[in-house]
Amino acid sequence: SFAPTVPDPPTSPQREAGAYEVIRKRLDAQGVELQNRLEKLNEARKAIFGGIETQLLSTSRLTTEHNCVPRDMRRIGKRRFLFGYNVTLGLKSLLEPADVFSIYDYEPADHSFHANKYGLLGDKRFVEDFHYLYQYYKNASFQRFHRVGSALYLVFQVGRDAKEIKAFKWLVDEDGGTLDYQGYRFDHEISLPERHEFVWKKATHGMFRHGTHPHVSIEDRVFVETVGGDLTVKVEDNTATGAGIYSEPVDHADQILDDAQYQYAILGNLILIKVLPYQEKQWRHLVFNERTREVMRLDAIAESCQLLPDDHGIVFPRGYVLQTGGVKFFETGMPEMQFERRITSANGEDTLFIFHHIESGHYLLLSYNLVAQEMAAPLAAHGVALFSNGTLVVLNAEEEARKHHAVQVWQTPFVAEQQVVGEGGDSLLGKLGNAEIVRCMAECRGILTLLGKDDSYSGLYVELAKQAGDIADSYFWLDKPEAQGIRGTLLKIK
Repeated sequence: SFAPTVPDPPTSPQREAGAYEVIRKRLDAQGVELQNRLEKLNEARKAIFGGIETQLLSTSRLTTEHNCVPRDMRRIGKRRFLFGYNVTLGLKSLLEPADVFSIYDYEPADHSFHANKYGLLGDKRFVEDFHYLYQYYKNASFQRFHRVGSALYLVFQVGRDAKEIKAFKWLVDEDGGTLDYQGYRFDHEISLPERHEFVWKKATHGMFRHGTHPHVSIEDRVFVETVGGDLTVKVEDNTATGAGIYSEPVDHADQILDDAQYQYAILGNLILIKVLPYQEKQWRHLVFNERTREVMRLDAIAESCQLLPDDHGIVFPRGYVLQTGGVKFFETGMPEMQFERRITSANGEDTLFIFHHIESGHYLLLSYNLVAQEMAAPLAAHGVALFSNGTLVVLNAEEEARKHHAVQVWQTPFVAEQQVVGEGGDSLLGKLGNAEIVRCMAECRGILTLLGKDDSYSGLYVELAKQAGDIADSYFWLDKPEAQGIRGTLLKIK
């Protein structure tokens, strides 16, 4: 009375391939749909909050009384900045503050600069301390400005080493653009941010895996060793073979696992590894992406390495690496740079990373856009002044002393306060705020990035399903008409 069980016919490779192509086409179509809906949301966002594109407004020159070598510049008011330089005056025995500093007012209407004549550095105590500095330290020279909150420091190098400094402290009144002198014994308050925005962990003996080809286990996620004549990175915990996905020669082929030093930092999909092989002087820096299973030698992260916003990846003076596998390098020709500070636009869409080489005075500016998930072309300068309305003044100095100094004025999105500039401020988008919309758009852009990956990206479809679901659940307003139907598209992708 029971019908015989008939086994399912075996699935042919052709049928499997056909089904896979159908699914991929559906995903690709939904990716196009998501892109279109994001563009509509972005247009609606800009109609309410506006959009500021980075662009060059003007190029002009500052003129100083004497031939000098510029060192730095810094904003001290809404339209005012301080310009510092070094000058050789020949037979003049005593330098005055006016021989080292000038104050300029910026006129936004025509992008012109006008020397300020109010004597803002004329405090008698400062003049006396300034004279004493140059009398006591024969080789003293102005090094840079240092700003912490309302405190502005005028930093002078007084020895051969750049760390031998004296610092004059002023308090800045931003509204009036005036200065209040505090004294010159403040070099102990001068400090720079850490070069790395994370902590390197030291590999311990408990992480060693012994065998024919021993290696160090980095929390069981990647494996590294320097034995057998090369530095090797492996993705399998297999000590029976010395083969890996990356290798490069070491100086001493007969070293053992204990001879080298290993440190690491885990930043999402990115695992940063620094290795010092036996009797070598230079640490080697590697970046392993767990998703793409690729390894890059990036010694530049030794200079400085900071985290991109919202865990997008890492940035260093010579490029950046994204969690999703995107990589870009810059040929800046600059010396080794130290991270100085970051500035985030009011809407959270753009982040400016400023690096500085103290000895030469060079600055490097890298601007990252959260939505586009890419870095703009680097901007080199010899001084930077950023005003609250997003106006950026950069000085392009020459190596030799001169009276005329090239200055560029840029329009940037790094405004201090975000305001509603169009109609619709009382709508849902207006009430949500620009930062909330930007954050959501950036996460959706991450979905588009994943849709562009192939199957070599480890865990691609699991990650796609998870992220699409998380975004749909995290932003309550995505099912509203103002959100252009983005939630429905995300759920189809999931």
